[in-house]
Amino acid sequence: MNKINLAILGLGRIGKVHAENIISLNECNLKIIIDPVSDFDNNFTDLGIKQSKHFDDLLNENDIDGVIICSPSKYHVSQIKSLSDLTKNIFCEKPLGLSIEEILDVKSLVTKKSLNLHIGFNRRYDPDFSELKRHILNNEIGDLHMIKITSRDPAPPPISYIKKSGGIFLDMTIHDFDMVKYLSGSEIAELYVKGGCFVDPEIEKANDVDTAIINMSLKNGVLATINNSRQAVYGYDQRIEVLGSKGVLKVENKLLNKVVKGTKEGFISSNPQNFFIDRYEQSYKKELLNFVQSIKGDIVDYADADDGLHALKAGLAANNSLLNNTPFLV
Repeated sequence: MNKINLAILGLGRIGKVHAENIISLNECNLKIIIDPVSDFDNNFTDLGIKQSKHFDDLLNENDIDGVIICSPSKYHVSQIKSLSDLTKNIFCEKPLGLSIEEILDVKSLVTKKSLNLHIGFNRRYDPDFSELKRHILNNEIGDLHMIKITSRDPAPPPISYIKKSGGIFLDMTIHDFDMVKYLSGSEIAELYVKGGCFVDPEIEKANDVDTAIINMSLKNGVLATINNSRQAVYGYDQRIEVLGSKGVLKVENKLLNKVVKGTKEGFISSNPQNFFIDRYEQSYKKELLNFVQSIKGDIVDYADADDGLHALKAGLAANNSLLNNTPFLV
């Protein structure tokens, strides 16, 4: 089979991660990168990769097998609609859309045009989390009772980013909402949120919070809780615990190194890895490979438009719960 020609739309931080991963795959060719604001990168030019600031230049390509969308969230739905005439293979970073109505439009388009639309919930492909899922499916801890997710960033993003992010629940917690569904096999039925600003008063001025606890009941009866913070000074804190009738499963943090020093004062280990690009390096590679395999015709498991809709509905309900100080149905 000829090499698979891919395109990237948006060359921000995550776009560059996907670009590097595409280049590393012998079976793929990164043909064109579209970004309206970034300067052209000579490293990509030297590799023969086209670069353009104009979206129409992508639509004029005639041999694109798949597109990875890494543009700002507000453009995702309109770009999917335009790209559906170019290729049926589209990978879109989260969130799929910012309203229920526009995601329902995408779902209709997926059915109408038989799109192979993947949503970028990369944590599903983390080796530890996917192994955790395997243990659950094998019934190794029996009936699920409770899922506890800790997800804390080492430092908040710039205020300029927060103002256009859609808020913590659509920007940060959305990954955790998807993990709850992925691990439990069930959607969230109801949630109740408490949140506050402890890190930066500018976040509060932007009508957002930097710290939140979300308690949930799922449609299958399982209970779940998520705790988020925009600032964990010790590193990127990513832990999951699943309690069942026959035991418990845990995934602890990935540390900067595995050396543990013990002295008469006690034991010391290193801090967690620094940020999501380090912590989830393998998941991004596996996520992209999964998309490529689907283009080749393989049957793969992936987050689809229904998963994108569920995560968005949970994020919107979380915001409503916080604002109204009451439980909300998802």
